[in-house]
Amino acid sequence: MIEIFLIGVHIIIITIFCYSPKYLISYFNNNQKLDIIGHLEIGIILNIFLLLILSFIFRGNSNLIFYILIIVFLINLFFCINDFINYIKKNNQLIRPELLFLLLFAFILSVDLSNNLKLGWDGQNYWLVKKLIFSNGGDVFDLKLTPRDDYPYLGSFIWFLYSKISILNYEYFGRIFYIYLFLISIFSVSRIIKINLFEFLLLSSIIVFLIYKSSLFNGYQEIISFSLLVLLINNFYRILNNRLEKNKFNNNLLLTFLIICNLIWIKNESSVFAIIFILTFLTIKEFKINFKILFLVGCGILFLAKYYLFDLFNLSHDIQSGNYEHFKIENFFDFINIQRFFLVSKYLTFTFIEMLIYPLTIIFLIILLKFNKKNQFYNFLFYSFILNIVFLYAAFLLNYFPLEWVLKVSLYRIVFQSSAFFVILIPLFYNFLLNKYSKKI
Repeated sequence: MIEIFLIGVHIIIITIFCYSPKYLISYFNNNQKLDIIGHLEIGIILNIFLLLILSFIFRGNSNLIFYILIIVFLINLFFCINDFINYIKKNNQLIRPELLFLLLFAFILSVDLSNNLKLGWDGQNYWLVKKLIFSNGGDVFDLKLTPRDDYPYLGSFIWFLYSKISILNYEYFGRIFYIYLFLISIFSVSRIIKINLFEFLLLSSIIVFLIYKSSLFNGYQEIISFSLLVLLINNFYRILNNRLEKNKFNNNLLLTFLIICNLIWIKNESSVFAIIFILTFLTIKEFKINFKILFLVGCGILFLAKYYLFDLFNLSHDIQSGNYEHFKIENFFDFINIQRFFLVSKYLTFTFIEMLIYPLTIIFLIILLKFNKKNQFYNFLFYSFILNIVFLYAAFLLNYFPLEWVLKVSLYRIVFQSSAFFVILIPLFYNFLLNKYSKKI
């Protein structure tokens, strides 16, 4: 009973960490009016970026970053209390229904996690090992001792910190942050259209139940990659649809860079999905060539910074050592042949069917493109889909390990990550139906 109570307390702690000062939130939102979900969305992006920066200076024999986190927490708590007082003066609700719903969902899924404390194979052998490096007094320079030192570590560092600052110091309290991030991304995508509170809560619930599987929180990092990709696409949609000058550097674009920076420190595949986003961004006609070059240079700096820091920490730059380096031009047909192509196609088809979110969004995209072929955002998603399919085939056809075994153990999780590009189509299609119905009336 005490553990369940402390789960609730831990969710409140996470919320306060993500409740950044309003002036900071306003800066990243170009002083536009923002609801509580949008407030927490920007706050959690900033929180993850802060943890990334802190990971560089973390040393196991020093409490410096914990002092920094205490200061951040107290500042956020001060502004939270200040907002509470202002809301009382204005006779408004402090606890908005959507926030209560978010906290309730987070509590339910966290209790479910506490009753299913399984760790997946990758979670146990790769990501937990990195987390234990930090838990046992190590730092980023000790990650070279882990089985896959070429894998990024930010998700494991988050896992470590949020379990460390919990009252019970249980490892799964760190994974509660994964749940919170997942829910923020879903609630965020549901608020991109103008609907009433009931519709918002219903739409958010439907998307959560379409996607949620307890196994996604078994220590895997795909759920973080998925959630950040959802936030990335949401932010890009706002850039395309707001009234700001699209070809000038603005704060929404800065937020895009922060999300990409967070993303590439989660998984190697996350970097590929970030590259897919960048390449597809370049196809948007509304952006001028000079602006695209500036954007490309900015993203290039983020990737180069990661490469340099991996060198500094003596971490490997290999992409799954022992796997993809076996592909050579001379043995091209050993990897790329009709049998392997059909095998990947078969498993990909079954995975799409199993993952209901993918066929739904594909259908929605086809319908939306049919009625509005000139919509830049729909075209952006179409090109993203093509590049995602190319990546999925390439990732498995070029794989050196037994192909069917690899497809069985990892295809679902990679497809799950790629589906993040298209979750936004659910509220957009709902909005399309609302508009179509209202015109008939």
